[in-house]
Amino acid sequence: MYKIFFILILPVLSFATPSWLFNIEHERSDIIGYGMNASLLKAKQSAMADITHAISVSVESNVDISTRDSDGKVSSDSAVDLHTSSQAVLSGVEFIKVEQENDMWYVAAKYDNSPIEIKLRKLLPKPDISIDESQNRYMKNTPLIKMIDAEVKQKLNYKLVRKDNLWQLKYQDILIPLSQKNFYKLFSSQKAKDISIEANKKIYKEDDEMFFRIKQSEPSYISILYVEHNGKVGVLLANHKSQKSFTYPDAKDEDLFKIANPYGKTIRELYVAIYSKKPINLDQFVGVSQNLLDESNYAFDKLISMLQKYDYSTYEIKIR
Repeated sequence: MYKIFFILILPVLSFATPSWLFNIEHERSDIIGYGMNASLLKAKQSAMADITHAISVSVESNVDISTRDSDGKVSSDSAVDLHTSSQAVLSGVEFIKVEQENDMWYVAAKYDNSPIEIKLRKLLPKPDISIDESQNRYMKNTPLIKMIDAEVKQKLNYKLVRKDNLWQLKYQDILIPLSQKNFYKLFSSQKAKDISIEANKKIYKEDDEMFFRIKQSEPSYISILYVEHNGKVGVLLANHKSQKSFTYPDAKDEDLFKIANPYGKTIRELYVAIYSKKPINLDQFVGVSQNLLDESNYAFDKLISMLQKYDYSTYEIKIR
């Protein structure tokens, strides 16, 4: 009788877990991930992978995740490359509980999933005196930066960067990956005194025809580029010498553009007209072709930097 009782409780003792596992209290904006393994590194990886399944942007990349242990110190040993095709937006994971019992490691990790403007406010150092910085002329007029400025109550020089196969917003050493929703908030229709661009529609469907009306104040060179929903950039028209306002393409001499949407969902695109007195160098961008969708030409950050130097106008559209 005693032997039978002893055998029955052995599995319970062998697989007992810490009482805090899956029960850590946290803020509503936090996501908690849990991991367990005989290897501490694998337990941490498991906790981080647990977090990725709860976050909103699908990626497939090697994500370098910077982490902090429960004492708040950055640990290079716990920084790993996590290959994932799950839902992931990671800008930093904090290990809040690490414990070993019966040769097993148990880990709890925390990720702050606050809205980007609130997350930035938390991460930014509090200055003794609030001094506004000069911002990129295009970026400062986008919904995303306006929203962040209103929350932070200070204008800072944010940059868009491409890192770990993700678009990220950067300020000094702070990097925050952008969801598709927030990335679209970097699309903004803007006009300038010397140049404006408008499409014949704001919302398109598959096979709709598209053309643009370009208005300019003086004879100049006009270039037209476009930005896909994923940040790839293509050149539609390079250094077109124009004496007056014009329509592009001109249905009399050129075929109109036909709208295509291979993604099966509503997407947005941004069209950019650049006005210059001399031809400009567009070698860093590729010409539009049927292969553009298949090429890695994520160059929205380069285009934004270029817009700092020239007069421009932008026009945002939706494709359903």
